[in-house]
This record gives sequence, structure tokens and C-alpha cells, in this order.
Amino acid sequence: MRLRFAKLNPAGNTTILVLDPVAESMHAEVASHLMNPAVLGGEQVGFVTLMTGGPVTASMRMMGGEFCGNAARSLGAYLASIRHPAMASSKDTGSLFQGFIQVQGANEPVLVEAKLNREEMPYWASCAFPGVPEVDFYFVETLSWTSPGLGKNLRILPCFSPEDVLESWLGEVSLKIRPTVVALVRLEGITHIVVDARDYRMKEDVLLELGEAFDLEDEACIGVIFRRGLDEIIPLVHVAATNTFVWESSCASGSVAVALAYAAAFGEPGCYDFKQPGGTLSVTVRPPYAGGVPSAPYAIVSGEVRVVAEGTVFIDTDASGNSLALS
Repeated sequence: MRLRFAKLNPAGNTTILVLDPVAESMHAEVASHLMNPAVLGGEQVGFVTLMTGGPVTASMRMMGGEFCGNAARSLGAYLASIRHPAMASSKDTGSLFQGFIQVQGANEPVLVEAKLNREEMPYWASCAFPGVPEVDFYFVETLSWTSPGLGKNLRILPCFSPEDVLESWLGEVSLKIRPTVVALVRLEGITHIVVDARDYRMKEDVLLELGEAFDLEDEACIGVIFRRGLDEIIPLVHVAATNTFVWESSCASGSVAVALAYAAAFGEPGCYDFKQPGGTLSVTVRPPYAGGVPSAPYAIVSGEVRVVAEGTVFIDTDASGNSLALS
């Protein structure tokens, strides 16, 4: 199997875009092959179909059917680099391009923007997050740290007071005398649990245990975002279809989840820069609810993105045409 690809680096969250058709039933296995460091290496894979003659420039399905903001930004940057005809350029500056892409996991087209440098290569891109998110806060109490199956020993209680969240997260109340608080943020295509890094070990079993406690086992994609202070996060994402855990170098949807939690707790819009292992992402966000009435959310994530490779990759197949699993 010969596949055309582009590999991009959006703030460290390396993304492989497959540009030739691949049967959806093979996405998980092909993605696993491509992410192998002996092949292309990367943190995630998106399967892209370029469009012509309409307002949507391209469609994309991620390897597990999840929505990924960094992959959306990467696709926007790639479309700008090839000067896709549906990517409109700004009249004031020809370096800014914008257009719409369709991403599985999002019900509506996603607006993406990208900027090109003097060599006409992308260096910055943004995407607007679609849908109406849900943001809820909970107290989490551990009944026993020593019993097996920690997820079964957690008690989850609703937290209705933003002041409790701020006191907990900002360290204004001693860790010894208050329960931990988490934010559960549901976005289109992915659900994130935002936790304080002082309260939880940064291990994969924390994602599984909290996911079980919140009945998220059937979600296509869930993440745990460990936050340190107001502006540093460490994202861990689990994709069910590929059964992969990835400590992402940066996470756009995770950044939006933390920003939405802040906006909901503070009750006002905000602009945040989140430092992550691979770089910094900027988020502009407003609360998902205004005056107690649901309103269209506003969340845009932006940051550096670069094209690092383009070409053709070869995948071994068996006689039936199915890709062979790597040993």
C-alpha cells in the first residue's frame, strides 16, 4: 500500500495526515503502523479527503473517530501551504488564509485559519471549537487508597460553588482539609477530566480510574489534563479504537477544556496561554452559559504549527489487502 502523507508539528503534538483513501475499518491499524518510530513516528493520525467546488475545503477522520483541535489546525496549515482554492486569503495581508473543514466528531464545519511566512510555509494556525460544551465540577473523595480497583473506591459529589473550585485549585485551602475538585468538560468528539496535579499521580491508571468513576468507558476518546498553577498543563489522552495512551506534547482540546473550566468558574471570558511539554497554545474563550441560559460557546485555540515532512509511505499488506500488524 502506497499512501501520500504530510507530517506536521503543531506545538509538539506531531500529526500525520494521510492524503489517500483508506477504508475506515483499517484506520486504527494503519495509524498504529504509521506512528511507529521505525516508519514515520507521530502522536496521532488523521485521514483526509480534499474537497473541490464547495465551501468545505476537506474532511478528516481521526484514527479513533475523535475530534482533535491540533489535527484541525494542522490540516488548516497544510491546506494553506498548498493554496487550496477554498482557503480564502485576507485582503489586508496575503499571508492569512481561512476556510472550513469537516471533522468526524463535530456536527458542524470547523473554521480554521493559518499564516504563511515569506517562504510560503505555514508557521501558525488556529481553529474554532464547534458545538455546545458541558462543564461540571465535582468533589472526588478517595475512600481507600489501598484497596484494589481504586475507581470503585471513589465517591463523586457535585460541586455547585465556583468559589470552592477556585479555593481548591488556587491552593487557598490546605490540601489536608478539603476534598479534591475536578472539572468534567464534554466537547464534541472528546471528554476531558481536568485535575490538580497536586492531587493525582501522573500515571495512566488515573485516567482509567476516573473514567470508570464517571462512567466514561464507552467514550471514543477521553483525556485527563493535569494542571499546575493557572497556566501549565500536562495532557494524557486515551483513544478507545486504538487502545492507545498518549502523553501529548500539547493538546488543543485539553487547553480548551481548562480554559472553559476557568471561564465557568470565574463567570467571564478570558484569554489564556497554556505551557505544555511541547510548546504553548493560546485559547480565547467565553463561558458556555451566560445568565443561566445556554449560549453559543466561543473557544478558539491557536499556536505554532510547521510542516516537517511530505511524501509517500509504504505499508506492507497481506494477500487480502489488509495491513499487517507490526510485531
